[in-house]
Amino acid sequence: MNAVLKGGIAAGLVGGALDLLAASVIYPLMEGFPAIRVPQSIASGVMGAAAYEGGVATALLGTGLHFLIALFAGLALAAGMSLYEPLRRMAFATGAVFGAAMYVFMNYVVVPVSRAVVGEPDATRIAIGVLIHLFLFGVPMAYVARRFLTAKG
Repeated sequence: MNAVLKGGIAAGLVGGALDLLAASVIYPLMEGFPAIRVPQSIASGVMGAAAYEGGVATALLGTGLHFLIALFAGLALAAGMSLYEPLRRMAFATGAVFGAAMYVFMNYVVVPVSRAVVGEPDATRIAIGVLIHLFLFGVPMAYVARRFLTAKG
């Protein structure tokens, strides 16, 4: 397996795990709902409101969808970083910009065309979402990808 593939998979798994963990802790505490609703809200992108009635099964579907998206994001990031050395050298900035771009793409392109049933974002939810995508999704992903892309051996 080549470095781009390894780095992309590793980056996607790390970024996906950190993002889902943060969302599963922060939003339930902030809004007073059970943590299972976080992955169910992801599943609602394909199932609509029925995702919230499906218990663990729809939470598992949402988790799987979340990691599928994160893996593709990791592969795209690693591929880009492999092609342009400054992106590897400036991993923090690369990851922050990538995380912000993913936030915009997911919330203003993917969610509106999906069947997702999510609350209307307010300034606090937007700020938290952006910060999670910057510092717990994009930046760690860039450092993980860079590690694989610059590894000797």
